[in-house]
Amino acid sequence: MTDLPVFVNGAADGTLNAADRGLHYGHGLFETMRLCGGTLPLWDWHWSRLCRGAVALSISLDRETVWDDVRRACGRWPADGVVKLIVTAGSGGTAYRHDGGPCNRYLFYRPLPAPRDLIHLRVCDYRLPINPRLAGIKHLNRLDQVLAARELPPDRDGLLLDTEARVIEGLAGNIFVRTAEGWLTPDLHGTGVRGVMRDYLCAEIFPALGLPVGEASLSLADVHAARELFLCNAVRGIQAVTAIDGSEHLLAVDEILRIQVELARRLPCFAA
Repeated sequence: MTDLPVFVNGAADGTLNAADRGLHYGHGLFETMRLCGGTLPLWDWHWSRLCRGAVALSISLDRETVWDDVRRACGRWPADGVVKLIVTAGSGGTAYRHDGGPCNRYLFYRPLPAPRDLIHLRVCDYRLPINPRLAGIKHLNRLDQVLAARELPPDRDGLLLDTEARVIEGLAGNIFVRTAEGWLTPDLHGTGVRGVMRDYLCAEIFPALGLPVGEASLSLADVHAARELFLCNAVRGIQAVTAIDGSEHLLAVDEILRIQVELARRLPCFAA
C-alpha cells in the first residue's frame, strides 16, 4: 500500500507546507473514518464534528471543497480501509496569532486494522487535563494519548481518567457501561473526545432497541461495578470489554451483542 497517493488540498501526492500551523502548533483537526465499498457510511457525523471543532479553533471550512477532496481520493484508493482527514488552520499568521487564512486539507489511506478479541482494560496512571474549551473536539494534539499509551503492554487497552479521577474514555474510543439503571457514558464537558460512534449509538442504536442511555460523571468504582462494558470508535465499531486489571469478576456481553447486531444491521461494515 506504500504507493497509494496522499492528497494535499485535492492534489495527489501533494507537498506539505513547512509553515503549516498544524505542524507548528497542532492548530488543526482530524477525522479517522471507516471506508466501506468505496463510501464513508458515517460521513455526515464526521462532518458535523469537524464543523464543531472548526468553530472552536477558528478554521474556515467549505463542505463542497472538502467532500470533493474526499471523493477524488477514495476513487484512487481500495474500496475498504481507513481514511484519515486532517484539516489545519493553514500557513498564515505570525507565531501564535492566526490571520484567518484558508485551511489546508490532507487525506491519507491505511488498511483496516486486524480484528481484536474481547478487550482487557488497564487504568492508566496518566490523567487527562481538564479544558472545557477543547473538550469534545478531535484536535491534532494527542500527546495525552501518546503518554498514556507508553504505560500499556500489547495485550491491554487503556482506560483514561481526568485529574479529578473521573472516568473519561478509552485510549482510542469512548466507553459505555451498563448499570442497574441502564447504559451510561461519561460526561465529556471538561475533557475527552466526543466520538462519532458514541453519538451514533446514542442517537440511533440505543433508541431503536429501547435501551435507556445517558451521560453521567462516572467513577472508577462505577466501572468496576458495571454489568457490561464496551469501547467504541468509528473504525472498529463496538468492542466488548470482559476484564479490567484490579477487578476479579468477568463482565457479561449479553446486551452488547444485541447492540452489535443492530449496528451491523444498519451499517454492515461493522458486522463481526
